[in-house]
Amino acid sequence: MEITGVSATAVSTESWGEFVEFPLVTVMSGYEEYNNAEGDTPQARRKWMGPVGDVIVEIETDAGVTGVGHGNWATGAIATIVEETLSKLIVGEDPNERERLWDVMYRATIPFGRKGAAIEAISAVDLALWDIAGKAAEKPVYELLGGPVTEEIPCYASNLHPVDLDTLEREAIDYVEQGFDAMKMRFQYGPGAGRRGMKKNEELVATVRDAVGDDIKLAADAYMGWNVRYAKKMLKRLEKYDLAWVEEPVIPDDIDGYAEVRASTDIPISGGEHEFTRWGHKELLERGAVDILQPDVHRCGGLTELQRIDALASAHDVPVIPHSGTNPHLHFIAASTNAPMAEYFPIPDWYKEQKEEKDSTYADAIYRDPPAAEAGVIELPDGVGLSTALNHEALERFAVE
Repeated sequence: MEITGVSATAVSTESWGEFVEFPLVTVMSGYEEYNNAEGDTPQARRKWMGPVGDVIVEIETDAGVTGVGHGNWATGAIATIVEETLSKLIVGEDPNERERLWDVMYRATIPFGRKGAAIEAISAVDLALWDIAGKAAEKPVYELLGGPVTEEIPCYASNLHPVDLDTLEREAIDYVEQGFDAMKMRFQYGPGAGRRGMKKNEELVATVRDAVGDDIKLAADAYMGWNVRYAKKMLKRLEKYDLAWVEEPVIPDDIDGYAEVRASTDIPISGGEHEFTRWGHKELLERGAVDILQPDVHRCGGLTELQRIDALASAHDVPVIPHSGTNPHLHFIAASTNAPMAEYFPIPDWYKEQKEEKDSTYADAIYRDPPAAEAGVIELPDGVGLSTALNHEALERFAVE
């Protein structure tokens, strides 16, 4: 089999719906023009997150098998790298030689890569190659990875934006009633809001904990919006709520800060969503920066690299709970003994009720038959390859010219 063509389609963050406009603390919250913590500047996040959010890569072969992968975040840069650099390296090659092709792509992009857009582009190509392998073998990819190790995948409900306390409480209770025994919420404030923001953050956590009770695992995401001093003070206030983890308390490059924060609290610290390749995650592990590793297969280097990261994490006795619950992550989890659960993004009932036309989230929009959780678990993907059939009508709708 031989690769005959590669194409890349950039997808706008419009496909993510209005969730990018809800108030919460982010890595950009220190700048007033990008801060929508109060909810009064709803476009603030989209100003720096857009206009392009994802890139869909399709790889064609002479056997008539087409593989689909996607990378995200690096605007149109991913599409440019795929079409102008990576395609020249892989067209004419055997798509089954994934290890060699990954190394060739990585080495060829070292002068401008190693993290960020280049690795996200490699991730998308690598996922498409795995999709080809599964389709050619007429098997789901998790079987090619050595699985399954489980019959179904536990997941946590990951939404709970701090719109208002009543809505937050209602949403949390609804997830419990749906059968989720774990969920993740978002913080609203960072250092710029001072003690007032700390009090509000604690109030958010207390609201959800009181709503769901003590038996539900509750995590919370700071989305890189804190610094070390603030994080240590904030976590001290939150220890009584028995959080499952606090996610990304500081910016990803402050690994010493991560380790200092982790050493200061009994609350597990997670990170890795914005880290790249085995080398970046190796540093987090060896420096004792995290209790839970959260790589994203669409950013970290694809499935080929995620397997290496998982092996490193397992050797350090650190579980891997990947960022986002896309089908490629589900295939990975299904074949790993070190990945206990998946992230899952339910659309809250209150959001559906206020929308006359129920806009889909990204996964619903671009892919047909996206993963669906029931009673807090997701069934193993049953399609061949990565089980990622494209919704071409939606892809055309959200494509960036």
